[in-house]
Amino acid sequence: MKIAVLGAGAIGCYYGGVLAKQQADVTFIAKGRTLERLRDHELVIKSIHGDLSLPINVSDAEHLEKDHSYDFVLLAIKSTALEAAIPELKLLMGQTTKVVCLLNGIGNEERLAEVFGPERVVGGSAFISIIREAPGVVNHVGDGRLEIGEWMEGTGTDEGLIRLQKVFDAAGVKVHISEHIRQIKWEKLLWNITYNPLTALTRTRVGEAVNDPDLKHLLMQISKEFLTLAEHAGIEIREPYVLHLLEPDDKIQNHKTSMLQDLENGRPMEIDAILGFVIQTAARLNTSVPTINTIYHLLRFTEHRR
Repeated sequence: MKIAVLGAGAIGCYYGGVLAKQQADVTFIAKGRTLERLRDHELVIKSIHGDLSLPINVSDAEHLEKDHSYDFVLLAIKSTALEAAIPELKLLMGQTTKVVCLLNGIGNEERLAEVFGPERVVGGSAFISIIREAPGVVNHVGDGRLEIGEWMEGTGTDEGLIRLQKVFDAAGVKVHISEHIRQIKWEKLLWNITYNPLTALTRTRVGEAVNDPDLKHLLMQISKEFLTLAEHAGIEIREPYVLHLLEPDDKIQNHKTSMLQDLENGRPMEIDAILGFVIQTAARLNTSVPTINTIYHLLRFTEHRR
């Protein structure tokens, strides 16, 4: 199985690294400091399941050569970089290649389906806590699973996707193939929209926000507004995703959200992928989301000022 990992950040390094450990043919597509680091040093994954470091194949994203022999492209960039990555994806997508979209928020798979066709897109949601400590160095601090599924509904699961699941299983990574990946994306967005924006705005970790009475009140308001919107949109958020949302375990309490990491490292935050979609959907369905709307504009101010 031949796999390209486009986006060597926290998610890409972790999942690509564990696949490479299982002797899969993995090539990381990177640029800048990350490219320089991975060319000269091993990929380092610190993990609650045991640390590992290994040499990897890496290609320069800015001088990418056409290669249509990949079975899968794991797309693990920020949603803010999706449009810029489409020309790179075109160089990697052969006639049978599928792109596994691991981006936060909703709307990314739809855009990829417009370009490559829905039959070439695999939706994905990573329920996992990983911190990028430095280029090519990531810290897996909270366990979870990877949900993937064919974006084109009613077609069944491709054999290649089942093979990919088995490789992940052999590496000790929990992967579930879902026939309802659109619902899964909404369920993942519930966590992201509850914690990411507010922790970035207040520069707090998950546990700090949950344990502060003022911030917990806002977390409750955000989740309540999102759940109401999901109901109006005809999306069922299953009980396990709601029940312990505001009761994260010790490992998750120490988690620094991806949006906070982006803010601290001077990267664009995924404001529109996480918040903008929700606000647009609420306007279309005539549903009020005042807390989410307020947080959205405060974050936009924060980013513009920076």
